[in-house]
Amino acid sequence: MKILRSYESGSLKVRVDTLEDMWSMQRIIFSGDIIKSESERKFKSDEGDEGEMKKVFITLKVEKTELDKTALRLRLAGKIVDGRPLEYVRLKSYHTINISCGDVFEVIKDSWPEYIGQVVKNAVLDNKRPRLGIIVVDDEKALPAYLLGYGLEFRNEIYSNLSKRLSPKDFGEQQKKYFSSILKIASEMRVETIIIAGPGFTKDDIKKCAEDDFAFKNSGKKLMFLPSSNSERSGVYELIRSKEVEVLLSKERIRSEFILMERFLSGISSKLSKYGIDNVRESVESFSAKTLIVNDSMLGDAQVQYILSMAERNHIEIVVFNSEDEAGSQLQSFKGIASIE
Repeated sequence: MKILRSYESGSLKVRVDTLEDMWSMQRIIFSGDIIKSESERKFKSDEGDEGEMKKVFITLKVEKTELDKTALRLRLAGKIVDGRPLEYVRLKSYHTINISCGDVFEVIKDSWPEYIGQVVKNAVLDNKRPRLGIIVVDDEKALPAYLLGYGLEFRNEIYSNLSKRLSPKDFGEQQKKYFSSILKIASEMRVETIIIAGPGFTKDDIKKCAEDDFAFKNSGKKLMFLPSSNSERSGVYELIRSKEVEVLLSKERIRSEFILMERFLSGISSKLSKYGIDNVRESVESFSAKTLIVNDSMLGDAQVQYILSMAERNHIEIVVFNSEDEAGSQLQSFKGIASIE
């Protein structure tokens, strides 16, 4: 994401380049915000006319946002409050602005709290950080995943098609094909480092295969081989929590979310952790809270905005979680907002 005009000037003008950028922008665009962007409207010269699409510049008061990951599009829906050319714009009518990769638009808010500004700054930093690839494997299947700026993204599983009914020769050939397909996926991942992990000896056999795979060696990828208890999604989440990858993930938001979630959970029994709007508001008002964690899905709530503004004034750390990740799902079961003393 490229910032064309900083929010510190009163409005934020950006160009989004990736799905992660659109996801970050959806987190900070709320009902009532103003969006300015190019768009298209169907214009009819008369009632019988089928109409044609015209390019217009729309000023929209947002009522709803939606991120379509399949179409790589951020949809911003609301009422038109201004636009040009005026002959193609119907004021106060409903319209949806579709934001795609490469699009430029402007966001105007009544105020820009620091926690919102931090989401924007993190989005810019995330684009500069190297991504991490993960493949969890066993003798039946492999599951590739990306660690992206907005969380984990899983890809299609690869099956080994190995069977004890195969002859030793056929088994060996099929196993070689399986390992080669894993290394091919690894070589094509758009990352510098890939972790291959799993239970048993499969990962060790892949390591030996990689040492002799000329095509993979030329890909310039760095492989790390680590243990995990299984080759499911839970194995990936287990891996990113492990101490072995702490150095790699120390700067990644998703690991910090897990660490904070563990701090919060450990403080519940001692009453050093509070959750829910009323309890968190009380801990912020009493200055007892040191850190406040909140899901991005809660940022548009007026009561939550009040608590976050008060936390900023009281110099309390605010960390925004991705509600779609495992840590965010855990936090959601605690009403989406919590404080840690």
